[in-house]
Amino acid sequence: MHTDHTYDAKCAYHHITQLAVPRLVGSAGEAETQDYIVEQFTALGLDVSWEPFSFTKFPAEVLPRILSALFVPVVLFVPWFGERFPVLLCIACLLSLATALFFTQWQKRFEGLYDVGRKLRTGNIIAKNGAKQDGRTPAFLFVAHYDSKSQVLPIAVRAISYGIAITGLLVLTTLMLIKCFTLFWLPHYIVWGIAGITGFCLLLLQINLTGNRSPGGFDNASGVGVMLEVARVVMGRDEKIPITFLATGAEEYGMCGALRYVQGYADAYNRENTYVINLDGLGVGNGVNLVTRYGIPPKRTTKALADLFRASGESFGTPVSDRYLPIGVGLDSIPIASRGFETVTLTAGNVGRAALKIHSKRDRSDLLNVESLQQVGELIVDVIERAT
Repeated sequence: MHTDHTYDAKCAYHHITQLAVPRLVGSAGEAETQDYIVEQFTALGLDVSWEPFSFTKFPAEVLPRILSALFVPVVLFVPWFGERFPVLLCIACLLSLATALFFTQWQKRFEGLYDVGRKLRTGNIIAKNGAKQDGRTPAFLFVAHYDSKSQVLPIAVRAISYGIAITGLLVLTTLMLIKCFTLFWLPHYIVWGIAGITGFCLLLLQINLTGNRSPGGFDNASGVGVMLEVARVVMGRDEKIPITFLATGAEEYGMCGALRYVQGYADAYNRENTYVINLDGLGVGNGVNLVTRYGIPPKRTTKALADLFRASGESFGTPVSDRYLPIGVGLDSIPIASRGFETVTLTAGNVGRAALKIHSKRDRSDLLNVESLQQVGELIVDVIERAT
């Protein structure tokens, strides 16, 4: 075992190459990945536990398709009937837009939807260094999902499609409000153009079927590999603060593992003095992005933790930038942040063309570079030291 107590991106990259196999929930690759992570955590001397949980695909795959299917006729009715029934179409557009925006933020009241439909099972891998949290001692929770999936649409295309669909709904709703109050109506070809593009994007999202073809090197063997190397450094330095490493299952089906963990353990942490760092999509480009806001309107998940990473970035000369995730992409940090935790997701800076390879068979470990993995690892280790 590597005995140097400084972070080494080459070790992280080695883990990534071992993890980068197709590993959708229920596949042989998923089982191999779980065994590898448990083996690595155990070898480091961490207290390791395996916690199975059940979930359904309804919130991640069924509900979005139902909503999209309901929005399509509303969108197409606007150019057909908008002039004749402006009040009725205005109400329908307002309801559709409100529903779409509502689901861009995590809704605790609908967590029961994860039990609707056929149950699937997987598990979380939890590894702790054994230190206990008290009122003055900060705690760290590192999170990285180990599952992968392939889809018809690259994640960048999916996010853009969601964005266009939401924008189209907003524009059509505005047109209907203007029609109701001023009787003004744009030329038909413009209204048809807006409705057609919006409807196309909604229909496009319907074909985004899930498979098991992606090795998931970037998404998210990279996050797990970095977490394993950080765990090695933490144990080598005999850190006295409580640190938990959580490898979550079924993130690709709606952040299920993170949800089940926070449902069971939220009260075991002091929310005022716990830092949650989610690692998702690392090792590409230069610098590190901090996802600190999500949803429409933006919901902020951290301040103090982001300040620590920015200060660390300045000391290392590593670019650290805040990022806002409005729609179309889920992160394990989101359900955890809904419980009031200071939470940030670290992603790679300047992802570029790699974004088009996520959720496809081209998402391999050779997309990554050791220099970028070194940057993020050094920042993480430095933030732990700064917080204590």
